[in-house]
Amino acid sequence: MKSCILILLAFAFIFSSCSVQNENPVTSSGEGKVFFKVSKENAPASVTMVKLVLTRSGFTTINGQLDLLTDTTAELTLEGIPEGSWHLKVDALNSNNILLYTGEANIAIVADQLTQINLTLNPVSSGLGSIKINVNWGTVPVSSFIFKDYASNPILTPLDTGWDVNISHPVVIHDGSKYRMYYSSLTYGARGAVGYAESQDGLTWSRPYNHPLVYPGPDPNSWDGQCITPGAIIKDNNIYYLFYTGFRTQNATWSIGLATSVDGTSWTKHPQPALQGGSGYEYQVIPTSVIKKNGQFLLYYTGRNYPQYKTAVATSSDCINWTKSNLNPIVTATLPWEGTKVTCASVIADGDSLIMVYTTTQGDKHYFGMASSIDGFSWNKRQTPVFNNLSTTRDWAKSSIDYTTLIKTGNQFRIYYAGYNGNQWARIGVTIWNRE
Repeated sequence: MKSCILILLAFAFIFSSCSVQNENPVTSSGEGKVFFKVSKENAPASVTMVKLVLTRSGFTTINGQLDLLTDTTAELTLEGIPEGSWHLKVDALNSNNILLYTGEANIAIVADQLTQINLTLNPVSSGLGSIKINVNWGTVPVSSFIFKDYASNPILTPLDTGWDVNISHPVVIHDGSKYRMYYSSLTYGARGAVGYAESQDGLTWSRPYNHPLVYPGPDPNSWDGQCITPGAIIKDNNIYYLFYTGFRTQNATWSIGLATSVDGTSWTKHPQPALQGGSGYEYQVIPTSVIKKNGQFLLYYTGRNYPQYKTAVATSSDCINWTKSNLNPIVTATLPWEGTKVTCASVIADGDSLIMVYTTTQGDKHYFGMASSIDGFSWNKRQTPVFNNLSTTRDWAKSSIDYTTLIKTGNQFRIYYAGYNGNQWARIGVTIWNRE
């Protein structure tokens, strides 16, 4: 049982592609060659050089290296290797020649035989060692994440006029040119629309418009006639897909709506919900994150039937028509500090693996939890929170933190969230963790 757990954990912390193959086109000499290839597009941004060393007692050491900045194919062939058992060590380094990842394996050079070797490259600081299973780049485990609140929080505050009397539900995307934030723009009477802000660095924000971009339905009796709040966004094939919560009254069922845009600011709402609330824990449904993995879209959402909040997922091939997974709910409250809810699950890809941040509450404590997954359906939770409401800068959100959006910028991970200190309207801040 213990070995199975180790394998699952190892699968949860991997990404990219690095393979080693033994080939022997020359059979008469008793020599073979090693073909080494790295998937540059999925390699960690910090890795610029990959070195490999083959050693064997009584034989000359064989060395090779790939420069990921200059080698167009990131492929290397080492020839003239005598048949037999060799020890392979692979190191990945940054531009300062500092070792970041390492992995080892024993390989056999055999005439007339092709052997596929996959090895894990784990972070040198993780202490995980090398596990020879069919995985490759090892990411830092979620147990290493400890977020620190941004010193200048909050980064976006209400205008106290018009719609922006109260702001919440930040949904952030970086589309290559700028950071875009879609947030809940609330006015009096529990009316909600989708506001918009943008930024060059994701920390200093401006509002280019003095009005929301997406409004509730024109008919107050329609399914989204009272209030809409943004929940998830993705850009695919130059089209933005924005998922939002809509309802006509707070106590009725909530459904998930969809709006699309070609520029990120002018939106067209689809008339019917993408997913509807129903019964049980899905009486009210709230979109929280959307990703694309292996050609399939995964929409994460909260099923809410107060006080129960559970995380579920739906799948789609076109980002428009959705099917709820028969594995739902996929993440529920199981740890002492999670109370009765796991909500606001925000998911990003970190190489081949996925990382989730979610919100939970126990008494007057509000926490951000974290989990990891390979397939997006089975999740391994970190046992302790990564952030809480008592860790906010100058107690700006000491009463409540909620509505998380996780993004990754290079080696920096950011959680955008809404916070409340008990005296002012909700505001928006960010907490940050830097991967060394």
